[in-house]
Amino acid sequence: METSYWNRNFILILIGNALLFMVYNMQVPVLPLYGKKLGLTPGQIGIFVGAIMFAALVTRLFVPWFSERFSKKNLLMVGIFLYLLAAVGYPLLGSFGLLVLLRLFNGLGHGLTTTYFATSAADELPHQKIGEGMGYFGIGTMVTASLAPLLALAVVQHYSFQAFFLTCIGILAAALVAILGTTAKPRRVQNAVRAPVFDRQFLPQCGLVFILGILMSGVMTFTPIYAQLRHLTAISGFFFVAAIAGVVIRPIVGRTFDQRGPRLILMLSTGLLLIGVILIAVVTSNWLLIIAGIFYGVADGAIYPTLQAWLFKVTTIDNRDTATGMFLNAYDLGMGLGAVSLGWLVEGVTYQGMFWVLALVSLGYIGVALRASRSTNQLD
Repeated sequence: METSYWNRNFILILIGNALLFMVYNMQVPVLPLYGKKLGLTPGQIGIFVGAIMFAALVTRLFVPWFSERFSKKNLLMVGIFLYLLAAVGYPLLGSFGLLVLLRLFNGLGHGLTTTYFATSAADELPHQKIGEGMGYFGIGTMVTASLAPLLALAVVQHYSFQAFFLTCIGILAAALVAILGTTAKPRRVQNAVRAPVFDRQFLPQCGLVFILGILMSGVMTFTPIYAQLRHLTAISGFFFVAAIAGVVIRPIVGRTFDQRGPRLILMLSTGLLLIGVILIAVVTSNWLLIIAGIFYGVADGAIYPTLQAWLFKVTTIDNRDTATGMFLNAYDLGMGLGAVSLGWLVEGVTYQGMFWVLALVSLGYIGVALRASRSTNQLD
């Protein structure tokens, strides 16, 4: 008789992961607005928002060392606590330097939690059910991604930024309680040969996800401020429809990838991304912003999982950790560099000019994606 993987540990890990990503997705539209309220320049807002990705990137470089010395439960608790520490500090410390420092602590927690929530969930799954189980595990993240912007912006608009941060603290405390309820697994025994942190065979996928990170950071970081400057009120609707579109498109993308490989999906979805960015650049009404969110959400929901699936198609069990680390770090590096560099760009060309630059990058991305996937029309 087959034992169900829906055990106490798996359910609590799924809940903890969903709650933590609830907070992450709540912060995406709000922190740029908070920085603007404090009087930060666009360049400073970019550094403030993007610092989390640089800290997460550095943290993942030490994952093999952490895994050999500490249990995943303890590492998750540390990661959530660092998230919690940042949420407590944001409303108390208003200077740019201290905010960046808090964001770096947030990034250390982000690096630990994004790594160990997924691997802890996988540890609870039988090998023959790992795809199905991780699919259910990802549903929590998808649902919170759709609800988080609505909740976050509603709290800020109807109450205050202080109320927003208190809400984040409460959700993170619940995530910490969920992980406290799990049973720790034995630590991994140190391998005689440790996997390298870099392998050039994964550069096509990592290069594409790096550019995607730049594009996504521009949209997520600066669309809330740009919409506010345009006197638009549907920014929560933008993120909501984007998340829903991403959830809806994923099963279709998965089946298409299995049948056709990455090339067709990348060609169509990068075209939709270009349309979405152009619509944001010229937005004049709430309805147009919502339509832009649909195009952006479909593109985001198609490109990232396609690149990830393509990566796993070309890996083996021995080099999967290397591939995963490179992929996540490439995306976070793109997100971090994008937020910082695009913030500086805004100061020179305005927000609208920055979105037109993103449109040009999106246009180039179509060609780069097609070239990188030219030999992968059909993956065996």
